[in-house]
Amino acid sequence: MGFPVGLISIRRTVALIVTTVLLIGGTVFAGATIARNSAIGAAQRQTASELMLTAMINQETGARGYFETRDPAFLQPYSQGTAAFAHALSESRSLAAGNAGLQQALNDQAQRSALWHAAAQAQIDRLQSTGKPPTVTQALAGKTTMDGFRAANAAFDAQLTERRDAALSAQTWFAVGLAAALSIGLLLSGSLLVGLATRREGERRKRQRELRELLQVSESENESRILLIRHIERTVPGSAAAVLNRNNSDDRLEPVVGEPVGETALRGVELVQLKPRSCMAVRLSHPHERRPGEELLMRCEVCGKIEGDVACEPLLVGGQVIGSVLVARGKAIRERERSRVRDSVVQAAPILANQRNLALAEMRAASDALTGLPNRRAADETLRRMAAHAGRRVSPLAAVLLDLDHFKQINDIHGHDQGDAALAEVGQILASTLRASDFAARYGGEEFLILLPDTDRTAAQDVAEKLRIAIEQAELAHVGPLTASFGVAVLPDDTGEAEQLVRKADRALYAAKAAGRNRVETGVPPGMA
Repeated sequence: MGFPVGLISIRRTVALIVTTVLLIGGTVFAGATIARNSAIGAAQRQTASELMLTAMINQETGARGYFETRDPAFLQPYSQGTAAFAHALSESRSLAAGNAGLQQALNDQAQRSALWHAAAQAQIDRLQSTGKPPTVTQALAGKTTMDGFRAANAAFDAQLTERRDAALSAQTWFAVGLAAALSIGLLLSGSLLVGLATRREGERRKRQRELRELLQVSESENESRILLIRHIERTVPGSAAAVLNRNNSDDRLEPVVGEPVGETALRGVELVQLKPRSCMAVRLSHPHERRPGEELLMRCEVCGKIEGDVACEPLLVGGQVIGSVLVARGKAIRERERSRVRDSVVQAAPILANQRNLALAEMRAASDALTGLPNRRAADETLRRMAAHAGRRVSPLAAVLLDLDHFKQINDIHGHDQGDAALAEVGQILASTLRASDFAARYGGEEFLILLPDTDRTAAQDVAEKLRIAIEQAELAHVGPLTASFGVAVLPDDTGEAEQLVRKADRALYAAKAAGRNRVETGVPPGMA
C-alpha cells in the first residue's frame, strides 16, 4: 500500500525544515565556536598584556614610595609586582606561541623591564646599605626606562588589537560565506552583532585605560576614590556608587559618594556610623549582592538600607580589605556590568592602598606620637606659610609659646609616665580649646607653640590666659595641679620676620618664668620700651 502524495510532501517539507534548521543551527554553532575561541584567546592575551603593565606600575609605585619614605612596607607591592610581571610575561609568551612578531614585542618588553628592575634593585640596595636615596639623574633614567616600557607595552597592545580585529574580520567573512546560502537577513544580523560587540569591547577597554591612566597621576587617595566612583557610575548607567574606606584605626568605614546623589538608589540613605562589620563585603572579604525582595540569611547593615539592586565589591590588597565599593541602581544590574565593576575595583585597589600608605607615612612624619599634635617640623613649615599669608592680607599673626612649669620635678618625683601623661593632657586641652583656624604643635620637650591668625596682642593674651586657667584647673592623678608659663609675640608689631616671631615669644616666656611662672607675658614692640 503506497503513501498518499500529500503525506509524502508533508514529510519532505518537514525533512527540509529540519535540514534547514540543522544547517542554520550548525552554521550558528560553528561560527559561534570559532568566534568564542578567538575572543577568549584575544581576551587572554589582552589581559596578560594589561597585567604586565599593572605589575610594572606596582613595582614603580612601591619603589618610589620606599625611596620617598624609607618605609619597608612599600617593598611588598614592589616584590609582588616583580613576581606578577614574571607570571604575566610567561602567560603572554605561552599565548603568543607561534607568532614571531608578538614574541619579539614580548622580548622587547622583557628587556626593558629587566633593565628598569636591575637599576631599581641597585638603588634599593644602595639605600638600604648607605642610606642614600637615588640621585636626580638616576630617577630620570628610571623614568625614561619606564616610559620606554610603557611605549613598548602600548605597541604590543596595538598588535593584539590588530590581530583581534583581523580575526573578527575573518570570522565575519566566514560567517557571511556560510550565511549567504541561507539568507541575506542572517548576514546583516550577524555583521551587526559583531560590530556592536567590537564597539562595546573597544569602548570598555578605552574607559578602563582612561581610569588606569588617571589613577596613576592622581594626587591623593580621595581624588582616586572620586575618579573610581565616576567611572563606575558611567559603567553602570543610572546607578549611584560609594567607596567605604576603612580608616587607619580599622574601627569604622568612612563613606565617599559621588555628587550629586539626586534621585538615585542612594537617595536618603545615611552612610554614617558604620563599622567594618556593617558591610558584608568587608566582613566576608568577597563580593556581596542583594536584589529587591531577596531574603538573605544575614542582612547587611549597608545594603539593607537601599531600595534597589546592589553590588558591593571589597577593596582587597594582599589579602587585606581596605574598604569596599558599593553600587546601587533601581533596576537590575546585569552580570556584565557587575563584571566590569569588579575589574575596575581590582585595578584601583593597589593604587588606593599605596596612596593610603604614603599619606599615613607623611602624617606620622609630621606628628608627635605622644600628644597627637603636629611636631616641630610641621610647626616650622606652618609658621612660614601662615606668616606669608598674614603678610599678603596685612593682618596680625600671634605666636604663643607655653612651657610646663617644674616639668623636670614631675619626671624626677613621679616618673616619666606621669610626665608623658601631663604632656598628653596639655595636648588635649589645646585641641579642645583653640579655634579650627588656629594651629598648635609640640615644639620640643615640654614646650608647645600656638599660632593664632588674625589675632592682635590683646586677643592673643586673652587666649593664653584662657589656656593658662584651663591647664591650672586640670588636676592630674598622682601628680596634682599643673601650671604653665606663656610668652606672646605678634607679627608685625614685634617683628617683621617669621623666624624672629618665635624668638620674641620665647623671650616673653623667659620673662614669665623669671616673674614667678604660671603667668602670661608679652613682648614689648620696638620703640615702645
